[in-house]
Amino acid sequence: MPVLPFDLTNEKLRLQSVAMVVAQTFPSEFTVAMRALVVANGQPPSPALLRRLAGEADLVVAADGGAAAALAAGITPDAVVGDLDSITEHPELSLPPETFHRVPDPATTDLQKSVAFAIERGARAVDIVAAGGGRADHALANLSVLVTFRGQADLRIHDDQFEISLVNGSATIDAEPGTLISLVAIGLCYGVTTRGMRWDLSDFTLPFGPRGIHNEVAASPATVSVRRGDLLLFRGRWIERHA
Repeated sequence: MPVLPFDLTNEKLRLQSVAMVVAQTFPSEFTVAMRALVVANGQPPSPALLRRLAGEADLVVAADGGAAAALAAGITPDAVVGDLDSITEHPELSLPPETFHRVPDPATTDLQKSVAFAIERGARAVDIVAAGGGRADHALANLSVLVTFRGQADLRIHDDQFEISLVNGSATIDAEPGTLISLVAIGLCYGVTTRGMRWDLSDFTLPFGPRGIHNEVAASPATVSVRRGDLLLFRGRWIERHA
């Protein structure tokens, strides 16, 4: 079984409890949102990418201090969620009081609280930005939301280089040949099979390591499947054909 840095079952139960608290404390103020954007408090992407994703979203949620990055890009969040300790570092920010939703649970991160909030509001697709940069432990831990919320919504983490998602059984990659693709196993992944890649795998046991890094689409659409385990798919935003 994959080795995770926390008890995933307890983590899911805890997050369900957080979502219930959010729902009971803050009745929905939004129309049901099919797609949400969550702006975390890490290194933000380019304003162009941030604005594009915000334009596609029905609901924009800032994870505590992520509100500063959203506003800097000209995006006003519909909600600011978390323990709200970071937002106090930005007294210049002016948002209506009803925008702020304090969820003090110390066992979950502001990003987890914000994703739970978006799903509770009806989001079935959640794009996440500003989840990397800065501290490596935070950036690595933030990837775990893709596993924690498996089956509750289609989550994708974005930066200027990659779109990162969890392979939930199988995934189709409709991309131009030469698009860079990396596969990273969280723990061990069993039965990893790819089709349409420069270097394909067949029923492969992929460990946490560099084995799946820096592949490329050879024929579109390419596919990735995994029989068991938590497999992250990094889809590059550029073309890089190997010689």
